[in-house]
Amino acid sequence: IQEALGGCFKIGRVIIKYDRSVAERAFPKQGRPVKKYRNELMECPWIDRVWPSPKGRKIKFGVSTYPTFNVESTVSLRRLTLGLDEWAKRRLLARGARRAAYYIYEGPDTRKKERPNTALWPQTIARYNLMRPPNAEVLAVLTEGSLHIGKTVVVYDSRLQQYRDESRPYISAKTSTSPKLCRTLLTLAGAKPGDTILDPFCGTGTLLMEAAIQGMKCIGIDIDGDAVQGARLNLRWLSSDIGEKLDFRILKGDARRAIEVVGKAVDAIAFEPVLGPVYTKRPERKDAEESILELTKLYRDSLKGLEPCLGPDGRIAMTLPVINTSKGQVSIEFDQIIKGTDFEIIKFLPRKSIRTQSTDKQLVIRPERRTLPERKMGQTVERTVIMLGKR
Repeated sequence: IQEALGGCFKIGRVIIKYDRSVAERAFPKQGRPVKKYRNELMECPWIDRVWPSPKGRKIKFGVSTYPTFNVESTVSLRRLTLGLDEWAKRRLLARGARRAAYYIYEGPDTRKKERPNTALWPQTIARYNLMRPPNAEVLAVLTEGSLHIGKTVVVYDSRLQQYRDESRPYISAKTSTSPKLCRTLLTLAGAKPGDTILDPFCGTGTLLMEAAIQGMKCIGIDIDGDAVQGARLNLRWLSSDIGEKLDFRILKGDARRAIEVVGKAVDAIAFEPVLGPVYTKRPERKDAEESILELTKLYRDSLKGLEPCLGPDGRIAMTLPVINTSKGQVSIEFDQIIKGTDFEIIKFLPRKSIRTQSTDKQLVIRPERRTLPERKMGQTVERTVIMLGKR
């Protein structure tokens, strides 16, 4: 599951569930705690499931607490987290553990200092080997009506991704797409193991490498001959590195005439197109607008060329640039890139499945949206992700 879910940091297995009121009364954000409910949490019956045989062992662990998303918390998250950490440590020592040490969250959220940060980052889990038994990460997840306690079973492996990204033989000097974003695009395109996936702007082959790892058949196109050779080298290197035969074809060609190169329809298409110039500083708005006009035509012509390459039930997932200029943002008009094509935009997050209660503009979930942003602080060129399907 973790291999397929782009952007997913952790997957855990629920061990026990409490009524949310237990957490609210044991660790209220305001008011006095109720001893009865604190004692109930203090029993930690989940310890036996996480550590069946702790006797004589040195154990490192950490509790990560996740609040109900986009709802103002009624629970003191930090006190709950530290309480579970301390109680687990005592229980382990009482059951004969030679040593028990826990790690806590590392400071406030750098994006917003007042936002609670009570969860361990994947790199922290990797640094202290918390996924290697008998070590463990314990999850405390608050939903609208419950407190779920579970154990992390898999974490996004940023070190492995860094190794693949830096050890492959061909690396472009230009900005490349992150492996995590590539997996997100594959997921949104609906690509599954055994499917044939097309990347018509394959570059160094990062997206195709992620697809190949998931057992997909890969076809890549690029107009740059050096990129084609480099992507082939990278896929061959990956095949050797993981010891598996991978199904891939990397071809020189133009996305605007993709069917001439591919020759058949595929199950899904996912890609990051050319995003325009690489800026060293924020450009003038006029320059960015000129670039966006050129890119709009390229994207529209490319989508026309990709129409015959996609099966009737297939989807396209792609990124688009959002340029931060000296005078605000400049971005693609979505209706312009699908004008004259047989594609329509598929909206994200159906309204019937998503409910938001937050008053924080940064946390509000907006359903029925046409795009999802992908950005980092300080970027001149941000990305936005769209999904397309045939009418």
